[in-house]
Amino acid sequence: MNTDSITCRNKRPRFVRWAVAVAALAVAAVGVAAPAEAATIKPASIIQFSNSFEGNPWNDWQGLQSGDGVAGADVNGNPVVARTGVNNGWLYTGNGWAAEKIAVSIGSWGNRSNCSASIYANPVSYGAGVGLEIWDPNGANGWVKLTSTAQGVSAGSYQQITTAPLNLNGLSTVYVQAIYGNDNGVEQFVRIDDVSLTCVS
Repeated sequence: MNTDSITCRNKRPRFVRWAVAVAALAVAAVGVAAPAEAATIKPASIIQFSNSFEGNPWNDWQGLQSGDGVAGADVNGNPVVARTGVNNGWLYTGNGWAAEKIAVSIGSWGNRSNCSASIYANPVSYGAGVGLEIWDPNGANGWVKLTSTAQGVSAGSYQQITTAPLNLNGLSTVYVQAIYGNDNGVEQFVRIDDVSLTCVS
């Protein structure tokens, strides 16, 4: 309803007109103060890195494995089994482990006190525990694991895994690594896709 088009033609008593005038002044005063209060609210600043294995994944990703583990990728899949795009990584093992890691340059990101990584995982055959880690390659004694999480993921669909927030200030490069280990002898592929590293300030 457009209130500007409403005109009241009934003549009101004087005390009613006075009360309306006072109320109008109060509303005007609140209207003046409100913008000043709203101006103190600042939106969060978000910086994000993401990678979806597109193009040649091995330009960005490195595979690691132990036992019978294998780290690989589906490229231009037919049919497409990626979560997004046409490529995805995968980790395979029956007795051992496999991992894929990617370097993220964060030195120019500004405030990095509240950062977390995420990736999507899809076990092909049966539910599995899939890990996600953030590593510092330049620790005093070499590689240092900064944080890790392992999440149970059911088979048949991509599900997101996210690390707890951590402070990455003072670091210039970190590695985000997905890892899958298995010791039951039943081989399985775990597809992975859409990694991200996000810092919020």
